[in-house]
Amino acid sequence: MFFSRHGLVAPCYATYNENSSHISNNSIKDIWFSGSINEIRKQHSRCDLSTSCSFCENILNSNSYKSALINKYEHYAFSKSKYPKIMEFELSNKCNLACIMCDTNLSSSIEKGKNQNFTGNLFYKESFFDELREFIPHLQLAEFTGGDPFMIEEYYKIWDIIMELNPKCRILITTNANTMNPRIERLMNMHKNLYFNISIDSLQKENYEKIRINGNFEYAMKNTQKFIDYCKKHKTHLNILVCPLTKNAHELGDLVNFANKNKICVFYHTVVKPKELSLKYLPTEDLNKIVDELSIYKFPSKTKNQRTNKHNFENLIELLKSWSKENELDIKHDNIEEKTLSETEIINLLKLKVNETKPEFFKKFDNFSQEVLQLPNKDIILKKIYNFSDEIFFEYLENKNIDELIEICKTIK
Repeated sequence: MFFSRHGLVAPCYATYNENSSHISNNSIKDIWFSGSINEIRKQHSRCDLSTSCSFCENILNSNSYKSALINKYEHYAFSKSKYPKIMEFELSNKCNLACIMCDTNLSSSIEKGKNQNFTGNLFYKESFFDELREFIPHLQLAEFTGGDPFMIEEYYKIWDIIMELNPKCRILITTNANTMNPRIERLMNMHKNLYFNISIDSLQKENYEKIRINGNFEYAMKNTQKFIDYCKKHKTHLNILVCPLTKNAHELGDLVNFANKNKICVFYHTVVKPKELSLKYLPTEDLNKIVDELSIYKFPSKTKNQRTNKHNFENLIELLKSWSKENELDIKHDNIEEKTLSETEIINLLKLKVNETKPEFFKKFDNFSQEVLQLPNKDIILKKIYNFSDEIFFEYLENKNIDELIEICKTIK
């Protein structure tokens, strides 16, 4: 189960949308056994991934199987328990960094930079933590993201419950490693089953601090070493998570060497937003050049971690190659004149944009587009919407309901 900071609950972070059950109106028990998650089970029984799981479906259709999010859960696929084996918590956006590829949803520092009020945990009340007590004894893994978990007060409460009810449960913390304090040290002394994902996108101080704004490279690396030492002592695992960006493409091979040197694994996020930082939207020539440069690297494969790193790196290259092919075949938005686009083509292009950038709003946009097609000036409206900047387009889609969107459209001349 994935608990999003919007209060929406789904099987994973890529499947929650406006149709997901909301924690404000449902108990954890109701959501798991009879809510929207049960609807997804029915979809899967029909081999239907398009309704809720299009994020993975698109990657599978590109033959980049090893890059699909579903691999993360493969180990837990078979279980006799009726309760979830994994819970993922994204309850708050409290974070000390303002990374260039992040947004206000996941960073309170970005909120502050935009003069917005701190939102943090909006929906998870005391009753939520009481309800967790029924589920925690059945967990094999509890995963915490943010924001940065070490800055989120609610997580310390959950960690204490896990220690009380299920100390063998693995706790996976995804952190930027820019926070260390006595509470964290106490946590590391008390729990013997901590696992870490450390977000590192560069090994060059200047580039690291340009990507992870407010970050301190030396401090992050010092804390990372503490986490590595902990994992060696308790025989747990630490991974580094990398966002492949236009800003760090030249360092991706070096990050594998760093991981191999420290006997840890490196994994890659699939970054499709913001568009200007994603490798996916580079000109084909530039993307092919990056593929050629990365293909030069040769990594050892003697140990399990080395083999994992080698395979992950090769899968990343395959994903980049598939994007390059898409770029060659797809119609480029910037090169299309409005007069050449039919209403269906515009809607399909907008659907593609939503699916790649904000998949959680795909269903909402689909309903919205059907409403627009009923309007007398639909052709003008669709062309205007198509020319909205991504920022305005997604702001409207995220913050307006369908009726409001239709009213806005009616004002377009």
